[in-house]
Amino acid sequence: REQGGNMKGCEISDDVDTDVLAEMTDGYSGADIANVARDAAMMSVRRLMDAARKLGLAGPDMQKYLAENKEEMGGAVTQTDFCESLKKVGKSVGESDLERYAKWFEDFGSA
Repeated sequence: REQGGNMKGCEISDDVDTDVLAEMTDGYSGADIANVARDAAMMSVRRLMDAARKLGLAGPDMQKYLAENKEEMGGAVTQTDFCESLKKVGKSVGESDLERYAKWFEDFGSA
């Protein structure tokens, strides 16, 4: 299945549970979630580059390997890809920031 928003143009695996991801990203800003999505979408490229490194390839040889195996890049983004990305991409908005925003919203309403 193909998605819009931060994942526009990316295929999403059927194993992706958006309810679980929503829970895992509680407190993340929209920009944080965009970073997670972008990082998850790059996982297939990273796996291919890791395979090339394990073969001892670097520089032009790695580029050639990547070009020869480009069909493996850009595969469907999986739940595991998102979970791995969440280990690296944290939320940038702290609890105190959220509390201040909630107080401001309570006092003044939306902007």
